[in-house]
Amino acid sequence: MSHVCSSLLMHCMDFRFGQAIKDFMSQKNLMNDADMVAMAGSAKNLVNPETRDFALKQIEISKTLHSTKTIHLMNHTDCGGYGGRQAFADEQAEYDKLTGDLKEARELITDQWPDLEVKLWLCKIGQADGQSTFAFETIE
Repeated sequence: MSHVCSSLLMHCMDFRFGQAIKDFMSQKNLMNDADMVAMAGSAKNLVNPETRDFALKQIEISKTLHSTKTIHLMNHTDCGGYGGRQAFADEQAEYDKLTGDLKEARELITDQWPDLEVKLWLCKIGQADGQSTFAFETIE
């Protein structure tokens, strides 16, 4: 029996995301149609030479075993894998680093597998009325 899914979603392991990830997947029609890889720092693992091979192997396995065609890479603000918000001088510096790593990771993936489509997402974590909010931004 063949097991096929359209996509792989690589995101951070942060527990704050649980429901937001499910909602995102539902909105993008990925429920029951995507492999999921959760690693602290998400795309950081692809651009870091020390963890790159492990992260790329997850993509290779998904592509080989499940005929994956699209990779969704997601970073988020206030990510502990990057040291949290306090690791950056300001919000713009954090944004630039998170999106820069996503773009570099996309290049690494498409260099190795030109047939894969790579979509980039940044989840901005905020607060409203004492509750966490999650806003997903497409990164070009």
